[in-house]
Order: sequence, then structure tokens, then C-alpha cells
Amino acid sequence: MADLIFLAIYFGGPVLLLGLAFFAGNAIAKRHEKNMNDRQSALSHMQISDISTYFNPDPTGTPPLLLHSEVTLGIDHFRGFLGNLKNIFGGEVRSYQATLDRARREAILRIMEEAHSHGFNAIANLRVAFVDVSGNATLKKKASMVTIQASATGYLSGQ
Repeated sequence: MADLIFLAIYFGGPVLLLGLAFFAGNAIAKRHEKNMNDRQSALSHMQISDISTYFNPDPTGTPPLLLHSEVTLGIDHFRGFLGNLKNIFGGEVRSYQATLDRARREAILRIMEEAHSHGFNAIANLRVAFVDVSGNATLKKKASMVTIQASATGYLSGQ
């Protein structure tokens, strides 16, 4: 009986913590996704391009302006655990990819919001870059973090 209690505590504790990390991480990610969907629908009228030419610029409007945003997101503990398992066996770490996609989308949304706040309705020359700010965090047992940097030119389009 004592061995059974010991096994339940020894294995149950980490499983319970991983389950808690899974549900907490998913709840936070879903809330962030909903927030981004709401913000993106409010800015759906904007033109976005990754090429450097302006589409039908309004010459009488405000001069174009360089816009910049930076988003840093951490990998939650459950996704970090899955990523470490995947590194052992090899293969693509899809759990990290979801966080990268979320950070990229957030950076682009911030560019759009900044352009909108300056009165622009179009964005050209959008550039998105990935930066690993955690270094060798997996070796030091620290949280993995990624930074997405985005820059673009906001301008007023005559549409």
C-alpha cells in the first residue's frame, strides 16, 4: 500500500503539473487568438503588401512613415516539454511553430494598428524577422523565447 502511494505521488505530481501547464497554456493561447481575431477584423480594410511599391498612393496625404513592431513570446512549459521530447527523437517541433505563428501575427497586427493610428490605410514593404532571444535556454533549463520583429512603410492609398 505504501508503495502504491509512493508511486502515485512520484508519478502523479509531474503528470498533474504537465496537465495544468497544458490547460493553462491552451487557455491563454485561445484567449490571445480570439483577441487577435477581433483586432484583425476591425482592420480588415487595410491593404498590406510585402513588395516595396505603393499601390495607388494618395499624393495629397500624409507622407509615408516607417513603422516597427516587436513581439516576444515564451514557450509554455507543456510545449517546452513536448519540444524537448521531440528533440530527443528527432522531427519537426510543431508545438513551437504554433507559438511562432502567433507571435508573427501579433507583430503584423501591431504594425497595422500603428499605421491606422497615423491615419494610413495601406502598408507596403512589410518585413518580418525571427530572433531567438533564449540562446541555449534548453541547456540551462530556462524558458524558450522567440522575438518577431516586423517593419513596414505606412502610407495613405487613394484606393
